[in-house]
Amino acid sequence: MSKPIESLIPTDLHPYLNEISERLFSGHATVMIGSGFSRNAKPHGHPYPEFPDWSQLGDLFYEKLYSKRPDADDRYLSVPTLAYEVEAAIGRPALDQILRNAVPDQDCEPSALHVKLLNLPWSDVFTTNYDTLLERTRKFIASRKYDLVVTQEDLVYSEKPRIVKLHGSFSSARSFIVTDEDYRCYPYDFAPFVNIVRQSLLENTLCLIGFSGNDPNFLQWVGWIHDNFGRQNSPRMYLIGLLKLSDSQIKLLDRRNIVALDLLRCRDIEVGDHYKALEYFFEYLHSRKSEYSRLDWPTETTDTNVEPSDEAQPISQIVTTWRVQRHSFPGWVIVPEAHRRYLWNTIKPWIGIHPSPNSLPQFLDLEFVFELIWRMEKCLCPIPETQIDLIEETLTRYRSFASPDIPLEISFETQQDLITRNLHRNDVRYMYHHLLLAAMRYYREEGLKKQWSCIYREISSCMTAMSPEHKAHYHYECTLSALFDLNLQEIKTRLQEWPIDASLPFWEAKKAGLLAEIGQVSTAKKILEDALGAIRTKSNLRPVTTDYSASSQESIVMLLLQATQLMDSSSEYQKAIKEFNERWHVLRQYKCDPQGDLQVFDLTLDQSPINRSNITVTETPTFDIGQKAQKIRFRNLNDELLKAYNFLLFCEDAGIPFRMSGVAIATKPARNALSRIAKYSL
Repeated sequence: MSKPIESLIPTDLHPYLNEISERLFSGHATVMIGSGFSRNAKPHGHPYPEFPDWSQLGDLFYEKLYSKRPDADDRYLSVPTLAYEVEAAIGRPALDQILRNAVPDQDCEPSALHVKLLNLPWSDVFTTNYDTLLERTRKFIASRKYDLVVTQEDLVYSEKPRIVKLHGSFSSARSFIVTDEDYRCYPYDFAPFVNIVRQSLLENTLCLIGFSGNDPNFLQWVGWIHDNFGRQNSPRMYLIGLLKLSDSQIKLLDRRNIVALDLLRCRDIEVGDHYKALEYFFEYLHSRKSEYSRLDWPTETTDTNVEPSDEAQPISQIVTTWRVQRHSFPGWVIVPEAHRRYLWNTIKPWIGIHPSPNSLPQFLDLEFVFELIWRMEKCLCPIPETQIDLIEETLTRYRSFASPDIPLEISFETQQDLITRNLHRNDVRYMYHHLLLAAMRYYREEGLKKQWSCIYREISSCMTAMSPEHKAHYHYECTLSALFDLNLQEIKTRLQEWPIDASLPFWEAKKAGLLAEIGQVSTAKKILEDALGAIRTKSNLRPVTTDYSASSQESIVMLLLQATQLMDSSSEYQKAIKEFNERWHVLRQYKCDPQGDLQVFDLTLDQSPINRSNITVTETPTFDIGQKAQKIRFRNLNDELLKAYNFLLFCEDAGIPFRMSGVAIATKPARNALSRIAKYSL
């Protein structure tokens, strides 16, 4: 399609299509497929077998009853009523066979349009069609797994997304819903199907495709919806296709809370070209994916290929790209492994870049260090010894911005530099505080207590100017420092000094992980339950579109809570497993899978490391008799060693303790990680 799809669709339809897109990519859109959609199938050969519409089926029923085709003087009240007459006259098996003979199911294959339909992330796909085109399309769909539901028994073990055959299927011995008696008894005979449609309408936006405004199936379902919800409370639905509706029909649909999107108004669409019209619709939805989904973050740009240099221009280019990508970050607590690899490949050439203090314009040096460190943290990469020098130099240059008492007046030149970099003074302060905490973490990990204490005092003096997240991070670092020293009393003191902040439930969950690690499991469990409730409440306030922070946090808190329940009793654990597994399955669609991350680390670290010769270790005596300090320099960052550090940082960032009161959570991969780094660390 050479022209942008947006230009081919009337602008007054865009708001409705955008609403559908937002709901779709947040996991809150379902589609109901009617018989008209089957006409887009690909025939095996010639002559082209035509899928009948309802009026054509009615003609077949009439011919079976009266041995002639209806003419202008022959009228029948409705197709379902006529079908009931056929059943009464010649029996139900004969009626079902008429349907099988009339619908050329096996003479056609799913078309590219069927593939486009199922490649979209529908929560569920409902269909009133008897043919098997949709279920046969599944083999062409690699990105999604659709469970097929034909009978009520199929519902028991099915998982979303599903293809639900509401009126039966040629692949099943179940009778088809076709007579008016079938429709009358449907809510009673097929109550589970009615219930899942009802639940779907409560949770999702419904799109109707392949129906006409007077389609009996369409009218039956709309009537049922109004009976159950009331006309005023019925959810908004969208009828999509080449509709050719009159003004009165549009008004009637509007009264039923149905928005008619007539694609005949699109450019280059001719009367009868249903295939192309729906192709436009699916293409438009797909084009909006980047607006309502961040699963492919970060979007690669040409600027990521800037040649690493300590000169101002390439650094400015790469910082601009990194800033845009950071602002679009979807909020994962732990970035998925494939995304971490991409990030690592983009920053690895830049880690050795160390611009001189005066080679970059003011604030560009701060941005460069901040953006680089932020990406290293998302990669679960420790700060190399060569990098801490750059952080320290940057902190020294911008220390005045960290104070809570920044003068109201700053120099004109400084103000202009801020404008040039599109920054506010609060942005500078935020970056500075972030680097302070990064340095604090580095000194803790390296056992540099003197430097750690200096950072501790500096942060204590500017706490009032820090963001709530940075304050929580500071308390977490202080507690981890005590944990590294194995000072139980100091750990308890730090935890007591850590103020409760209900607005940051995930940091409360990380505090709970530390409490569980020192044996206070019951207290930790209560905090985790409250944190999980708060995160879910926040998540329910808005659909998941481009922000996966709540989903990511929820998946990790469930893992921690499950571990605390394991220690209560076997029954509690089994109950937690049953409750959490289904929810984890839902959250995995947003790439939030801490269980999977742990399994990958376990398998990776269980393998024997490949020896590398790119590490230089130097030792210097310390003031403590018999003790030496080590400095590790990587000529090239060792991937085998990096995997071990990745795991340790994963546990810290997720707040996962290695053990809880004797129960192993991540003990085995931790032991393997430590064995890899033992000869490089004291």
